[in-house]
Amino acid sequence: MTGQARLMRVLGPTTAYLVGLGVAIGSGIFRTPALVAQELGSPAWMLGAWAFGGLFVFLSGMVSAELATRFPEAGGEYVYLREAYGEFVAFFFDWGYSVFIIGGGAATIAAAAGEAAAELLAVDPAWAKPLAAASVVAVVGVNALGVKAGAGLQNVLTAIKILALVAVVGAALALGEASTDWGRPLVLPEGRSLVAVLVAALPPVLWAYEGTTDAVKLAEEVEDPQRALPRALLGSALTLTVLYVGANVAYLLVLTPDQMAGSRFAANDVMATLFGEVGRRLMTALSLVVFLGALSATVLATVRVTFALARDGLTFPIMARMSKHQAPVPALVAVGGIAALFTLARGFQQILNIYFLAAAILFGLFGFVAYVVMKQSEMAKEMASLAEQINRAEKKG
Repeated sequence: MTGQARLMRVLGPTTAYLVGLGVAIGSGIFRTPALVAQELGSPAWMLGAWAFGGLFVFLSGMVSAELATRFPEAGGEYVYLREAYGEFVAFFFDWGYSVFIIGGGAATIAAAAGEAAAELLAVDPAWAKPLAAASVVAVVGVNALGVKAGAGLQNVLTAIKILALVAVVGAALALGEASTDWGRPLVLPEGRSLVAVLVAALPPVLWAYEGTTDAVKLAEEVEDPQRALPRALLGSALTLTVLYVGANVAYLLVLTPDQMAGSRFAANDVMATLFGEVGRRLMTALSLVVFLGALSATVLATVRVTFALARDGLTFPIMARMSKHQAPVPALVAVGGIAALFTLARGFQQILNIYFLAAAILFGLFGFVAYVVMKQSEMAKEMASLAEQINRAEKKG
């Protein structure tokens, strides 16, 4: 990091934990189970895919926790790439990240929020896009009030989201009567291999877990990051795995795999089956809260990457400006504008496809960071040991 002043550590361990949950619990667990059911169809394979996603994000959390404690700065992956590969690689990563991961990721969540809002308001589906853009503007506005305001909003919305998921699971366990064949085997469509089916099924699962480690981007603002971040990252990964596998079990207690495959929002259809139209509208309203919470947490955490790039002098200096309440307003406006444009130009599935194409490239680059950083650390220790031995030999001489 350059010689510019560090950010104030004003976020406690609870916020660090809830950020991961807040970013992840959004359009994924409500919108993508249908996509997984369409590809797999077998309850055992469906639940296995969600459990695999949990294992993947837990292992990712272990790597991120190690890197975050070594480099507790704002920016997360950008900082680790800078340390491992230098500013040139980090520069290209961050530009792609700001446009496609922050902008595209926020737009994907906002698109789902727009769909939910249009359904709740009973308006033409064409209104989903402008409603999605409006949700981006609203969330950016709240986060522009300051880091504490943004964190407070996402903490409250995250608590509501967890309660909503738990309520759906509880209702399904108590009242679900679906004739789901739990032993139904996986039937591969003609002309498609198992690998092809899994390649199609796993991205929606991983999207639902996406953001679990985003607390690392706030590392410079978290109190006692060496202790708080590992606990937050691994704790949120375990919590999400339990919630997501439990939610899919609940869905299957009420809906058959074929019914899930035809559902836009599985949780909404579960509540509609159990409680009628009142249940559907209630769950649609809760879904909207869930999506807005995920959008708020995403903006709060990921915009720190753009801020860090600007602070290092690798993009427009204005992006590094912080308000007196520690809000990177210019960076918020920039990424919010990108997200709003995405929502107006494309729908949920199209934005999700763009997101995953960019993610495959950018996070593939990030995959070797831990290895490179640890190798550098080992080399530094070896050089220090060698220097000490030479120093001792000179003294004896």
